[in-house]
Order: sequence, then C-alpha cells, then structure tokens
Amino acid sequence: MYNGKKVTRRENRIIIRSLNVGRPQLIGNPFGQVINSGIRKKPVSSAYLYTSGFENDDVADNESHGGIDRAVCFYPFEHYADWNSLSGTELAIPAFGENMTITGFTEDDIYIGDIFQIGDAKVEITQSRIPCAKVDISNRIRGLFEQFILTGKAGYFGRVLEEGMIEETSEITLIDRQKHTISVRGLHHLFFHDRQNAAEIERVIEINGIAEDMRTRLKRLLKKHQ
Repeated sequence: MYNGKKVTRRENRIIIRSLNVGRPQLIGNPFGQVINSGIRKKPVSSAYLYTSGFENDDVADNESHGGIDRAVCFYPFEHYADWNSLSGTELAIPAFGENMTITGFTEDDIYIGDIFQIGDAKVEITQSRIPCAKVDISNRIRGLFEQFILTGKAGYFGRVLEEGMIEETSEITLIDRQKHTISVRGLHHLFFHDRQNAAEIERVIEINGIAEDMRTRLKRLLKKHQ
C-alpha cells in the first residue's frame, strides 16, 4: 500500500524503449491449434492514442483483452534479461504484446491510479496484467506464462484520460499519485497468491481508478469469504 509523499515530475521519468502496435493475426501454435491474436506487434516511430487504444492496434479476443480500462499495455524492459536467460535466446521486442516497452518503472514502482503524461496523452494505470498462454505460443517457449504468474513480472494496463499523439521519443512523466493505493506488484500478488486476504481485497476494491473488470474479479473472491 502507498500512503507516502506526493511524487514530483523531476523524480519520476520513464523512457520509452519501444512503441508498438499491431492488428490480430493467425499464429501457428507449436503446442496445439492455430490461434488468432494481437500479441505480435511491431515497433513504430509514432502513433495516435485514442480512448480505445492506439491507431492500427487491436485485439482478437475482446472479452479477455482490450477495452477502455486496458487500452494501453506497458511492459518493463528490465525483465527481458530474465526471460532471455530462461529461454536461452534473445527475445525480440515486443515479445509480450505490449504497446510500450518502458525503462525506469517496474511493477514495484507503479501504483493503481497513477496518472502519466505521455507525449500529448494522459494515461491512468488501472490494473496488473493477467497473463495468458499466448505469451508461450507467440514466443514458442513453454514456461513463460507460468513464470509471469509466479514472479509478477507481467506488465500493467492503463486507460486513456486524454487522447493525443505519442512519439517513440516522448517522455513519460508521473503527474499524480493518490494515497492509500496499491502497487501493480501488490495487486498481482493479492489476486494470484493472497486470495484469502479478505480485508485487503475489500480495501483494494475501493481504490479509485482500478479497472472495473479487476474490481469485479476481486468482488467474486470476496464473496467466497462471506
């Protein structure tokens, strides 16, 4: 939980390592049938960000991915070294379907409700990413999906508060952080590894800015304790 001092713009700048977009495409599945997915994106120099997501970007499964609360997917570049070591190969960015591969803030440093200025747009962090097996399928490596869940190195999502153009050279600046929130890592841990913690679940449900889908999932967990 965060309830410390207000952060300043100078202290909290993040660098875009790669800006990525892509449409759904059929992907050969080495472990089963062919899938349709938007996980395979390509770096671009700039893209306009709408409330629904980036131009020329989309998802195949609208029920499990995308939407207003998951319009932008972030992934920390720092984690790539771990996955390269695990897989024995150098994964090409963006390996995990992220719109922005960023350097500077991992899941430990980002909190639900954080608001960032990114180029001309403003984005609010809404939830930790809930990974699926497509990270294994797309990269043709077994075990990434399980390690995402185990380690919490899964990335995070944001909603667009103000639309605008984003360049690959745009700065990402933290402009607001609320008190009594939870880190992305903390939310991931609560949802996957601390599901019996009814008191914390009840608290997190009330955090401003949390994605409605995540709020609903947490409410279901809470009902199991009642």
